[in-house]
This record gives sequence, structure tokens and C-alpha cells, in this order.
Amino acid sequence: MLRVEDLWVERMAGERTAFLRGINLEIAAGSLTVLLGETGAGKTLLARALSGLLPDGFRIGRGRVLYRGRSLDTPRSWEGVRGRGIFYAPQNAGACLNPVLTIGRQLRECGRMDDRELSELLARLHLADPGRILGSYPFALSGGENQRCLLAMALASRAEMLILDEPTSEIDSASQDEFIRVLVEQQQARSLAVLLISHHLGFVRDVARSVCILSRGELVAAGSPQAVFASPSHPYAREIAAYLAAL
Repeated sequence: MLRVEDLWVERMAGERTAFLRGINLEIAAGSLTVLLGETGAGKTLLARALSGLLPDGFRIGRGRVLYRGRSLDTPRSWEGVRGRGIFYAPQNAGACLNPVLTIGRQLRECGRMDDRELSELLARLHLADPGRILGSYPFALSGGENQRCLLAMALASRAEMLILDEPTSEIDSASQDEFIRVLVEQQQARSLAVLLISHHLGFVRDVARSVCILSRGELVAAGSPQAVFASPSHPYAREIAAYLAAL
């Protein structure tokens, strides 16, 4: 579904600096891939490059991103893809939700579910009192509630691929397992491709069909968890493998 070929992302201000170098990656339809990496490795930058949402001052200097064989190399090429084909949910959900519209209105604007279906979806995402959530503005909800509302928006839009940046970072530990259970349930039921960025290594053990590891802007390992961690060559991959073995 999504293929990345020799992708380089660079900052344009001053002397050009490459923050991502030579990334090659494939994400199949219906797969759940976990993207790991130490702080500052470039995980969020990669996620935004794959969503056509690079921050100001950054650009793709080399390589390309292809969605269903279509090269996404111009702003126009993203029309009909961003938000519909590929839905990016940032770590800070509040920055992505419209502060002056209720959650219900924002979900309804996706145009794919009625209020009953939306209430059922919110309930499955472990959100208490869906009626209250639908009538609330983002500023009235917690960070975790907003994150799950953003996931609900992605599911309501019927996007084919979800890129989720640390979706459990603002959710209390008691709700994380429920969130992931529902995510996997929806991913399998809808045959979604999911790229899940997380520091939660238990997700690799429990839900990942494939895993990618970024270190200092380079993809140092990619494949099934079994293949990646059987005999890891990169120090960071070895560190993760040791942690997983101890779980």
C-alpha cells in the first residue's frame, strides 16, 4: 500500500542538514507496523513525511513516497489521499482538533457515520458517556479523550491507512491495553494498514506484524519481530531485543 524509496528529509535553513537518510520501507495493506526509535531518532519527522505534512523549513531532498503506486511528490498529488487514504494522528491531538467545533460536529463532517454509530464507536474506544463527548469541545476533554476522539475521526473517515504518533502517551496505563485492543480489533475488521509509533515495547510483542527501528535518522532494522530480534546487529536493536526477552 505504501512504499518509501531512498527517502532523505532535510532542513533548508542555513546549511542544509539531512535529518532522515536513505529510508526504504514498505507497509502492506492490512498490516500493523510498530516504529521504534530513541528520542530524537526522527520518528515523528518520518511520520509527517509519509503524511505530506512536513514542518516548515523541511523538505524531501531525495527519494519518494508512493501510495498504491502513486508518487506523492507535489501538493496536488496529495489531494484525495491525505485524510482519506492516509490519516495522520499526531501525538498532540488537541493541535489537530478544531477548538471552536464540538467533537460531534467534527466527526459528522467525516460524513460516514450517523450519531448512533458514532456513539457506539466512542464507547468501543473506552470513552465514557459518548453523548457528553459528542457535545463537548476539545478544550473540555482530557488529552487522552482527545487522542481517542482523533482515532474515532480516522475510523469514521474510512481511511485505508492510519499513522498514529504515540497514541497512548496521554492515556493512563489502565486504559492503554483497552485502547490497543480496540485499535487492533478495528484494524483487523477493516483491513487497515497501521503505522504505530510508540515507546511501549509490549506492543511489539503483542500486536506487531512488522517492526521498524530508526536510529539517528536511519532505518537500521525492518521486518517481522522474530526476524529483527533473532540476531540483531545494531546496538539499539540489541537493547530492545534484550528488553523483550525479559518481558
